[in-house]
Amino acid sequence: MSEEFSELLSKLKDAFPDSFENEQDFEEEHVVIDVKKEKLRDLATFMKHDLGFTLDIMAFGTDYEDKMEMRWYLGRPDKMEIIILKVTTDRENPSVPTLSDIWFGFNWHERETYDLLGVNFEGHNDLRRIYLPDNWEGYPLREDYIYKKPKYHKPEGDRKDYARQN
Repeated sequence: MSEEFSELLSKLKDAFPDSFENEQDFEEEHVVIDVKKEKLRDLATFMKHDLGFTLDIMAFGTDYEDKMEMRWYLGRPDKMEIIILKVTTDRENPSVPTLSDIWFGFNWHERETYDLLGVNFEGHNDLRRIYLPDNWEGYPLREDYIYKKPKYHKPEGDRKDYARQN
């Protein structure tokens, strides 16, 4: 682990001593921080405003047999450092706090995760399906998802075929 990552983790642990679930995973180019769900927003705000992690790189969820995991990838524009915030949640009722109001770019990442895995993001201002129709049943990226041929209904009212008219 680089000296810079050691210094960052030291600052985080000093500011939020009871926020971490497990030991952190270190790689040469990134660190994975396992954060307690109830401490996520405070830690994330500190990382953005006090430590300069202003880049919202990506976010996604993963389904396991007994749990779900959410990861947010954060970067700093002045250094080649990536910190990954990881939160584990219950599989039967997956729910984690949103980070979309801290980093606006996570808005669609969280909506995608909600749409395909069913993870609820507490406090998200526009949590709705992004790919699938509103009446879709289930979450297709879950391990236990069983595909059913969807029933599509013809839209009500007259629809003009604009492609043929123009």
